[in-house]
Amino acid sequence: MRYLLLAVLALALAAPVTSECYQAQPVWERPYQQWSKAEAQMVLRESPWAINQKVLIKYGEMGRRVAGGTVPDTAQGALTNTPANVADMAGAEAPVDFEFTLRLRSALLVRQALARLKQLEASYDKLSDKERSAFDLKVNGLLECPACKLNYVVSLSSTSKQKPGADAVFTTLKGGRLADLQRYVYIANDIGERRQLIHFVPPKAPGDEAIFFFPRFDNEGLPLLKPDSKELLVNLNDNEVNSVTNFRVALAKLISNGQVDF
Repeated sequence: MRYLLLAVLALALAAPVTSECYQAQPVWERPYQQWSKAEAQMVLRESPWAINQKVLIKYGEMGRRVAGGTVPDTAQGALTNTPANVADMAGAEAPVDFEFTLRLRSALLVRQALARLKQLEASYDKLSDKERSAFDLKVNGLLECPACKLNYVVSLSSTSKQKPGADAVFTTLKGGRLADLQRYVYIANDIGERRQLIHFVPPKAPGDEAIFFFPRFDNEGLPLLKPDSKELLVNLNDNEVNSVTNFRVALAKLISNGQVDF
């Protein structure tokens, strides 16, 4: 009887562990068509493919030069304070707590999360076969992303709980020009190999993301991130302007289906 009770107790203690292990299964190990809205949003906001950093910015101290803002011809390559490239940051006396989110947009999982949100918004499961086919054509470009096959794509956004209406990314990058951003924006692997920014999409309104494109391959056809690469550096900070932050991404956390997904 004593051994029987011990066996029953062991089974009872093991059951919660098994349940917790099942619940701890990453959402990306399931087909994206099965994700709930909360799970898709989690991939975009809290997964290894969405890196968050909190930064204090003195939002109301003075006008701040816009990263990549218009540079007068007489500036000889340096940013000069002019009405065209200075943003009014007034409105707060103390530093504002911003949370910057770097999203690895060229990763398949991120594209699947975006597509799943569109499916849920359109009540995809209730559509007829004809309607589903038409819908699939609309999101096919997002899922296949021809540009992602040749480029690493990242996006940057910011929010503030302290000042909900403030958006540091929009304020600093809305007037960004590719030629100016190329002075300091780049990505690099852990042995120092770099890729230069080749395309930039500025945010059009507060809340929008700024999107950056970097070539995936060098002149010899080799990717920046190789099987033995350990880390990705995303350099978005101009030491003079000092408007946003840099990010270091551990590649070991980006494994999906046995390989780095980016």
